[in-house]
Amino acid sequence: MKKTIRAADGKWLDINPDTDVNIVRQPRNVTRTGTDFAHGEDLYLTIDAHNVRHYYVISWVAEGRSIKESYRTLTEEQKDQFIRDHVHKAGKIGLDPDVVDHIEKLFPGLLKRK
Repeated sequence: MKKTIRAADGKWLDINPDTDVNIVRQPRNVTRTGTDFAHGEDLYLTIDAHNVRHYYVISWVAEGRSIKESYRTLTEEQKDQFIRDHVHKAGKIGLDPDVVDHIEKLFPGLLKRK
């Protein structure tokens, strides 16, 4: 699903969550009914025609079987903080080892930095 969003610098950015690199994706449980809802944020990486990396977040809320989404771009520093916050929220349960490996492969040493 291709989309065009406005980046923080005011420029337009073409994205496609179906093909862009997914960095962090939260599970979407949309089988609930009534007033129950789930929400989360997914982080993606896209590379433009000039080989510039762009990070964006899809914030979503699922109510019943419908999902509402909003989009925003992140700087390198905001991306790093987003990942660190995601790791922190995982707490004692921790992240799935596959997620940790994926983050380490994309950004070596990021999870070890303080």
